[in-house]
Amino acid sequence: MAFLYFLLTQNFLISQDIYVEFYVPIFLVWSISALVARLYYYERNLTYTKQLQRFIFFCVLFSTLFYISGFIFLNPTLLSIYSIVFFFLVVFTAKAITISLLFWLRKNFNLFQRNILIYDSKTGRRFAQDIKELKRTGYRPIIGNKKLFEVNAIDKLLDTVQEKRVSTIFIPFEVMLKKSKEHIINLGWDKEIRIDLMAMYDFPITGNNARFFGLTQAIRHRISPLDTEFNIALKRIFDIFFSLTVISVFLSWFVPLLALVICLDSKGPVFFIQQRPGRHGKMFPCIKLRSMAVNNSTEKVATRNDTRVTRIGKFIRKTSIDELPQFFNVFIGHMSVVGPRPNLTSQNEYYINVFDEYRKRMYLKPGITGLAQVSGARGGIENDIEMKHRIKYDIFYIRHWSFALDFKIIIRTVFNIFRGEDKAY
Repeated sequence: MAFLYFLLTQNFLISQDIYVEFYVPIFLVWSISALVARLYYYERNLTYTKQLQRFIFFCVLFSTLFYISGFIFLNPTLLSIYSIVFFFLVVFTAKAITISLLFWLRKNFNLFQRNILIYDSKTGRRFAQDIKELKRTGYRPIIGNKKLFEVNAIDKLLDTVQEKRVSTIFIPFEVMLKKSKEHIINLGWDKEIRIDLMAMYDFPITGNNARFFGLTQAIRHRISPLDTEFNIALKRIFDIFFSLTVISVFLSWFVPLLALVICLDSKGPVFFIQQRPGRHGKMFPCIKLRSMAVNNSTEKVATRNDTRVTRIGKFIRKTSIDELPQFFNVFIGHMSVVGPRPNLTSQNEYYINVFDEYRKRMYLKPGITGLAQVSGARGGIENDIEMKHRIKYDIFYIRHWSFALDFKIIIRTVFNIFRGEDKAY
């Protein structure tokens, strides 16, 4: 609102013929400044002091970028120092009202409150006390008995989380360092339960990433860099633009051409749509170009010299062209450009019982290509060891995701398409 008001006040300062030249740079300056200063980040341990620090940083950064952009895009004489000062006063007032309202809502309304389960210990009781005193956090602490966190009580713990609608489990650092509590950390992989590690104010490990609640601090245990909303948004934006580009520039003419060849080669539909397990095992319709003759054994894994594969199917499977329609899955949101490949339902049911780590590869959205595929672990699976290699690469990708890694995988995928692979059948 403050930004809109600021733009409206400029009507009296900027001539009509340079509206676009003025508004676009200012919008960019505002967005960059607010993002860097985290002006709209309202974490649970937010305080008036922390928000004031962010506001001051925002003012300094905005003023600097605004002044620079003024010389680049506008005549500096058109910039009014009074309007900038007034703008900051409006922003300060709006933010003060917003933060006060948020604290009040968190304190009084269930919609803004979250139940948290705290391990019963000296640190846990101190943490719970700090939470109760800081009512603006919106946290409602529940102290859990130590026996609830033992390996043999895992089912009871999950029932408690579901019954109490717990959003986060808080465990002391010193407890999580014990081998016997490894099963608690693993809950974050497939149960979508947030795990936070807590410690007293003088604990040395947590560092700059710690969130302080009174005299105790907590740090989020992250499975992947994609646990943050910012990285999730970046990857999703990239997926949308990349898939839309491929669909409009390439698939718009290439798919109709392939459809004609597929129809001439064998009878049946152009596309093969199969339900496959995606993120956390949720089923989605995976779209492929049909590379096999119509048959009733679609859950059977393709083998070398498979008689079901058509003549054109051998080519499009060898070059991975049959996977191209999955860019529609990416655009819709079922898949990502890069991620663990979605296996058959029958494969999932089998390997979940063979490898304890198998479920972890479904932590992210499945991808058209992935680290395992460009590392040689693709195509038909002839034994359990080959699947174990895929799991290893998929978990490594989940734990070490970055844009640089995504681009590397995409580039290597393109090279592999032209080079061809022996196990692509």
